[in-house]
Amino acid sequence: MTSTNPGLRNQAGARTFFRVAGCVLAPVGIAVCAYGFITFISYDGWDGPPLSSIACFMGGFLLFAVGAMFLNAGFAGVAARYGAGETMPVVKDSASYLSDGRGIMGAGRTVDDGSHAREATAAGPYCRSCGVRNDADARFCDGCGGSLA
Repeated sequence: MTSTNPGLRNQAGARTFFRVAGCVLAPVGIAVCAYGFITFISYDGWDGPPLSSIACFMGGFLLFAVGAMFLNAGFAGVAARYGAGETMPVVKDSASYLSDGRGIMGAGRTVDDGSHAREATAAGPYCRSCGVRNDADARFCDGCGGSLA
């Protein structure tokens, strides 16, 4: 069984690009937006507000929004890992509570009913592909069928 990476070919490079571009575009957008707002407020003419200050305000807001989206893309993995680390203990406790210790789909198991006895007695190598521990004399993984050699 082969494992494929669902991400981009150069994931680390793309993440760095999004982080750097977001750190540049967001402050520039805030500055341009502030300049447009200040020139719009300080205009004292009688013939209506200048369109250039409105364009600066809207363009700066657009730059800030694109920079914020780039930052979101660059730090999405960090945010997802943080969220999983915060929520999974609660999910495990909830699954244990709701199922009287038997767990739901493997999460929250606190009662040993013997169904996982084979996993506890396996003393062989771990599979490089899926991480399942196999018997000492096994040549193929019990979990994914991959070669253990």
